[in-house]
Amino acid sequence: MAIKQLVGPSGSGLTKYLTDLYENTPGAVMLTSNPRAHITYLRTTVEEELAFGLEQRGVALDEMRQRIERIAGALDLQDLLDRAPNQLSGGQTRRVALGTVLILDAPLVLLDDPFAGLDPASRQQLADVLHNLDADVVVAGHHAWLSDIDPDVNTELLGEEALLQLPEKVPSSHHGDDSYLHFPDLVGCQGAGKRRWWQFRKSQANRFEIGPVSLSIPRGGVLWLRGANGAGKSTLMKALVERDKRIGLMLQDPIDQVIDSRVDQMVPDAQLRSQFDLNSEEHPEDLSQRALRLAQFASVIGPVNGQYVAVLCADEPDVGLDIAGRNMLHEGFASHLHRGGSIVLACHDENFIEEVRSYAPVEVHYLGRTF
Repeated sequence: MAIKQLVGPSGSGLTKYLTDLYENTPGAVMLTSNPRAHITYLRTTVEEELAFGLEQRGVALDEMRQRIERIAGALDLQDLLDRAPNQLSGGQTRRVALGTVLILDAPLVLLDDPFAGLDPASRQQLADVLHNLDADVVVAGHHAWLSDIDPDVNTELLGEEALLQLPEKVPSSHHGDDSYLHFPDLVGCQGAGKRRWWQFRKSQANRFEIGPVSLSIPRGGVLWLRGANGAGKSTLMKALVERDKRIGLMLQDPIDQVIDSRVDQMVPDAQLRSQFDLNSEEHPEDLSQRALRLAQFASVIGPVNGQYVAVLCADEPDVGLDIAGRNMLHEGFASHLHRGGSIVLACHDENFIEEVRSYAPVEVHYLGRTF
């Protein structure tokens, strides 16, 4: 069985390549770039979500249990099996989505950007799983993640990638005792909320809490929240936003911040639309991954009544961006820092952090275990 990796920029046809293979290959399975699309959210636990596809295929109960045990061990899901699917972190959701696809034991496995949003340990884990599959595997993405782990993997380039162009160094905004914004004793909570109307069974009272955590955010600089999937980075960011109205938040999935039917409603500032090459008349949900991520950034960072946010919380903003998109996002970050703003960043791509470090000071706050 063979592994093939497709790498290319946004618009190069990566998803279409996978979709054509999926539609023309009997028995093939495909993971899309949206992991939540593979979870029904009608089931009470992660274990039941993993079983769903097997139930639809009439797999015997004993074999079903064996497959769940095997895939849970391979993707480090054992501790999540009793958790409610809507109470997982972004990275945990991605691993569960992978599990729902890989558990089907298909002869051809197609994966659209499967490494995005995974911490280093999870990326290595997934690469090991793919190499041990009794199936042909095609992985597509903007970054050659498999090459970082296995330089000899068969790789095909689609389209012509842009060159990385980073902003000039941002002048320091530190001024003595006023160099930091201090947020003491932050406490974030997730889970144990109201059940959805379709969840008839009584759910377990899964509750995740982080804190108290005190953060000192450098003015004109970047604070990197570093931790494994599930360490509480997103939860802590939301607690930070609730503490101060001067803080803006880019959620992990930009579609969660789409409430308008046109781009010019989502991003009222014409200068920002021009800067990020956004079509005013398009519906945000019709944008490419790159354009939607940049529209999300512009909608959060754009001035409201002439005022910009003081702190930008960016939760995995690199996901879905090719090199051209990264260039534009870095320019946006640098402009925000030039105005004296600050950034709190959650990101698992060390390359992206080094890119930011080339033009801005980056401090690190560790959450949970380190790598």
